[in-house]
Amino acid sequence: MPGFGSIRDQQRAVRLLTAFLTQGNIPHALLFTGLDGVGKRTAALAFAMACNCTFLSSERLSSKQDARGPLDACGTCSACREIAADTHPDVVHVTPKGSLIRIEQIRDLVHTLAMKPYEAVYRTAIVSHAHVMTPEAGNALLKTLEEPPAQTLLILTASGASDLLPTISSRCQHVAFRPISMESLTALLVQRHGMDVSEAAILAAISLGSVTKALGMREAGWIRRRSWLIQQAESLNANSMVRSLAFARQLSEDKNSVEDALEILKTWYRDLAVWPHRPERIVNRDLAEIVEIAASRQPPGNIQRVLTAIETAQKQLRANTNPRVTLEVLAMKMIRQDR
Repeated sequence: MPGFGSIRDQQRAVRLLTAFLTQGNIPHALLFTGLDGVGKRTAALAFAMACNCTFLSSERLSSKQDARGPLDACGTCSACREIAADTHPDVVHVTPKGSLIRIEQIRDLVHTLAMKPYEAVYRTAIVSHAHVMTPEAGNALLKTLEEPPAQTLLILTASGASDLLPTISSRCQHVAFRPISMESLTALLVQRHGMDVSEAAILAAISLGSVTKALGMREAGWIRRRSWLIQQAESLNANSMVRSLAFARQLSEDKNSVEDALEILKTWYRDLAVWPHRPERIVNRDLAEIVEIAASRQPPGNIQRVLTAIETAQKQLRANTNPRVTLEVLAMKMIRQDR
């Protein structure tokens, strides 16, 4: 059952949320930012439960201090059970339809929030991936943020505050969620998803601290694809112009996987940069021997040049440039002039 105790590696966010509870100062709008799969939705449910938990409302919120530790919902009262099961009449979820949250969805939400709660202390709305609201949808939500109805709690989740309209972001209390540590994510994948330690450790390394991404990468076979990407990157030398263009073509053929491929390449080149100074800090720990050999072959300045090229390609792809052309330029810049 969702609760603050089930959220990994988000101590600062949990402390902030429990402080709102102990102080009796519940913001009308919260913005949870961070990667997918780091606990934002779990935290949203946990906070909604805590705000409406019968046990907390009657016993613990009357005191700012509690010897039993951080405030958390009981998980057993009817409000907690209904919120956890997504059946509570006063807790509404809004998720993208297709790739966007549209104005019709927000209009329905605004209408719902204008009504008094049926049974909850706070009528709560959780808007997941709020950064994909259309401008019209965002503007439709703005009046509710400016003049929130009484006993209303609005929780938005997004990849980053800068991805929202400034007029929306500025009217929310921000709560940042960081990537989950490799150690915690490895343990979670083993304990909750039945992976062996070796597989879990690799996925934890290449998923950038996101449970969602780790599980998606496992399903898509990214451990095997990582090996192919690294092999291709290391094969690009001064005599491989044709090979680099073929590599770019192969990357561009699967538009849905390009972002993950570039992130894996970025972790690889970061490992090459880190190895001479802090080898214990590399991400691809299972490939330490290969990292050592590859790092020794890199000419001065090459690693940083490639990292900059990868980041430039990522920005251009997000701006909807031609993927094939962008990746061809990147592949050419990845060509290594051996020592």
